[in-house]
Amino acid sequence: MLHIKDSKIVDIKTNKEVKLRGVNLAGWLMMEGYILGGRNIPESEFKRRFKKVNGEVALKEFEYYFRKNFINQKDIEYIKKLGFNCVRVPFHWKIADEEIIWLDEVIKWCEQNKIYCILDMHSVPGSQNGDWHSDPVKISKSLFWDKKNFHKKYYELWDLISKRYKDKEIIAGYDIMNEPVIREKNWAKILAGVYNNVIEIIRKNSDNHIIFVEGNLWATQYDFLNYLDFKNHKNIAISIHFYYPVDFTFNLDHSLKYPSKILNKYKLRSILKKYLEISKKFNMPIYVGEFGVNLRCYNSCYGEKQYLKDVISIFEEFGYHWTIWTYKTIYINVQPSGLLLYEKNPPFISRQENEFGWERYILDWKKFSKQIKTSWLSKNFSFGLIKVLLEIFNKPLDKKI
Repeated sequence: MLHIKDSKIVDIKTNKEVKLRGVNLAGWLMMEGYILGGRNIPESEFKRRFKKVNGEVALKEFEYYFRKNFINQKDIEYIKKLGFNCVRVPFHWKIADEEIIWLDEVIKWCEQNKIYCILDMHSVPGSQNGDWHSDPVKISKSLFWDKKNFHKKYYELWDLISKRYKDKEIIAGYDIMNEPVIREKNWAKILAGVYNNVIEIIRKNSDNHIIFVEGNLWATQYDFLNYLDFKNHKNIAISIHFYYPVDFTFNLDHSLKYPSKILNKYKLRSILKKYLEISKKFNMPIYVGEFGVNLRCYNSCYGEKQYLKDVISIFEEFGYHWTIWTYKTIYINVQPSGLLLYEKNPPFISRQENEFGWERYILDWKKFSKQIKTSWLSKNFSFGLIKVLLEIFNKPLDKKI
């Protein structure tokens, strides 16, 4: 099992330092619209519409085959072959509540391939930020911070997860809440209070896994660390997300190129250095849970490759652990691209239509369900950011997935 010693992550048996280098399995256990080539509507809204058009039996079939095909054991084997030693597993809170067998599966695959996993509760009951990727009841509605019944459910779920997996050495740790957003002035005390409670629950189960804590405003602000109970709670790491600047990494401003006078390695380094100072102050390791870039073209014509090369080199310089966002996506020209890309445009994707990507599944499931299921398998994806990453690390490309 991994442990923190003097701000480093070490193997508790050998006392040797372990550098976590890996990839997110995003979109699998927490569905996101753009990852599936469409608009970013909340997962629950997509499912309601799917059920209305196709019925409950079809929805259950859709969910099962999506879980089964989008990520499976072959993907973990391939990620290991690429040279990574860690996967971050973003999951909807309902997975822990209703479909925890999928967490069991990915943990088993990681054990078989000797690759660490980080369990990331990407959506919490009531939504922690109001964004589509936390599955709010309504976009911009974050109810978690206002209603204590959601806190109760959140604590119950981490109690369940902890009791179930406390002895699983392949789990590098728990990312207990993805990208919280609290607008109140006393946000730091509020966030630290929730974190202190959940950490206490986990530790009462004799569970000593590393706990990764994210800052306010999408994992960027860390004043809450002043209120964490470090006296009683050990083995805690800081998890940051780095998409600076989003207009470039998400391809929202097509005029931006890297490097430039205003966007260059010096600028990136100066921003990332502030986390190094926090690490030294609190004697905690830094883990970059998410970073990435939209791949405009394979020749990296806007400087995407150089951007990733510079960002990763800064991580290495500062000793940060990292998992890139993300393993695979159906291609879309906004937001971070996958290492693997589904670039075809069959009728059930139809990028040219008003309803495209995963929203086409709703309309075309009855006609194309067999083809849709097959399309999710990684063997039908092309190489995306894999090429860029392997060039950075000077490694050959294994073409067999």
